[in-house]
Amino acid sequence: MADRFDDKDDDEPLDPAVERIQQRLRRLILVSGGTLAIGVLAVLFAVVWRVMHLQPSKGATWTATIELPAGATMVASDVDGDRVAVTLDGADGRAIQVYELSTGRLVGRTVLIAR
Repeated sequence: MADRFDDKDDDEPLDPAVERIQQRLRRLILVSGGTLAIGVLAVLFAVVWRVMHLQPSKGATWTATIELPAGATMVASDVDGDRVAVTLDGADGRAIQVYELSTGRLVGRTVLIAR
């Protein structure tokens, strides 16, 4: 009983024109695959290079002291760039004060009043 999927004996030689087209397609696939592989390797190399050569930020080091009002309790704080917003509970109610981080200078103050 013959295998119906066994078509090894049924292959006829290809026409020379079809053979040339087949060779061109093989070359095209090899060149495209090689180019893609080189591109992927270049991207991976660039990522690894950047990770291995990271430089720590060289920003200026500074120290500042921020004086809070006497008797005030700090509830929360939030940093945004070179400023810090501090939420305080004090004798006059809850207030938000904004300071410059590098100098400790008070930029603004907002008192929250319940009505």
